[in-house]
Amino acid sequence: MTTSSTEPRRRRGRRPWSRRTPRAADLAIGIPLLLLGAGLLVLDAMFGHGLEIWAAQGDLGRIETADLAYMARLQNFLVVVLVVAVLALVSRAPWTVLSQVLAAILAGVMLTAAQHSWDRSHPASTGSASEGAVSRYRENNAFRIPGEMSPASAQDARRDADRVEPVLKRLWESGTWDPRSVRAALLEVGFQEERFGPKGERLGGTLTVRNMGSRFETDHYVTPEGALVGVRVHDDACVTAFVQKANYVVKTNGPYIEGGCFEPPAGH
Repeated sequence: MTTSSTEPRRRRGRRPWSRRTPRAADLAIGIPLLLLGAGLLVLDAMFGHGLEIWAAQGDLGRIETADLAYMARLQNFLVVVLVVAVLALVSRAPWTVLSQVLAAILAGVMLTAAQHSWDRSHPASTGSASEGAVSRYRENNAFRIPGEMSPASAQDARRDADRVEPVLKRLWESGTWDPRSVRAALLEVGFQEERFGPKGERLGGTLTVRNMGSRFETDHYVTPEGALVGVRVHDDACVTAFVQKANYVVKTNGPYIEGGCFEPPAGH
C-alpha cells in the first residue's frame, strides 16, 4: 500500500523579490552603473555646464540660464538614480542599491554646491534655487525664454542647422567671423536674406546676420568680434548661431517674444 503526500509542492518564486540576485550579476550591474553615473556627472560639470559658462563670454543672463539648466539636470539625475535604487532594492540586489546610493550622494553634493553658489550670487533670493529662484527667474525673464516648437518644425529647424554648421565651422577654422563674410557664405549655400516692408511686414527670406552686440565690461561697452546668425525656419522655429574667435555654436529654438530668433539681451 502506498501513501501519497498531501503537502502541496512549493512553487518556485517568480517575483523579483522572491530570491536574492546572484552576487556576480549584482556586481556586474552595480559597478558599471556607478562608474557611468559618476562619469556623466563629471562630464556634464566640465563639458556641459563648464562650456556653457565659457561660451556665455560674461553675459550674466546666459550664465544664469546655464546655471539653472545645470541644476535641473542634477535634479533629474537624482530622480533617475533613486528610481533605479528602488528597483534594485525590490530585486534584492544590495550592491546595485549601494552603487546608486553613492551616485545619489555625489549628485546631491554637486547640487548643493551649485545651489550654494547660486545663493551667494543672488543674496536677495530666498528658498532653494530649484523652487523660488527658478520661479522668479522665469517670471522676470519670460521675454528671454524661447517658444515651443512643433515636432515637424523642430525637424525642419534641425535640417537647416545641419546646413549652417559646416559653413560656420569652415569660417571659424579659416579665422573669418565678421558679419559680412558670414552672410555671404550662407547666401552661397542657398539661404536668402530676410526682408521687411515699410510697416514691418515680412516680404520673404529667412536669414539674418548681425554683429555680436555690445556688452558692458568694467566701465564701458564693447562689441566683441564675431557674428550672430538667425534663420527663421517657421513662425515657431528658428536656427540661432554665432561664430567668434573662441568658438562657434549652432542650435535650434523657438522664437522669443521680443527678439524673434535672437535672444533679447539681459537687463530688460
